[in-house]
Amino acid sequence: MANKRQVDASVAPGQSEREMNRPVELFEAFLRRRGLHITQPRRAVVETVFALPTHFEAAELWAALRGSVSSAATVYRTLELLEQAGLVRRVSFGEAHAHYEHTLGREDHGHLVCRDCGKVIEFSDPGLTQVVARAAARHGFNLSEAVIQGYGLCRACQAKRL
Repeated sequence: MANKRQVDASVAPGQSEREMNRPVELFEAFLRRRGLHITQPRRAVVETVFALPTHFEAAELWAALRGSVSSAATVYRTLELLEQAGLVRRVSFGEAHAHYEHTLGREDHGHLVCRDCGKVIEFSDPGLTQVVARAAARHGFNLSEAVIQGYGLCRACQAKRL
């Protein structure tokens, strides 16, 4: 579900200028290894992504960047590069379009998705990650990422049904 929120791409609440520059520096290093350049529009995309406090849609990111980035294609291509660099992850919440979240400095977590209102609740539980890691080890599987999601009804939607 698209959220309407203002995005300040300078420094997110609780982030120092140094922390805000780290994703840009990591992305620049990734681009250099691939023989690509960090352009001002790409920099704007990275800074805005890491200023967002939660999940976002590509269309929402594009809306926040209008005026500083000339095309939606630049936003989508940069998101793809950020994903390849391991700095963002594409997540699906059962909708036709993807959502994204930044991964740098975030602990592993899962999502509970309300099928009625689309609310997404993040949760963290080391036990879940350990269960998946043990299952992978048992099957000789080289686990690179585990995505844990549950679908159902949030408290508010359950109350509406009573």
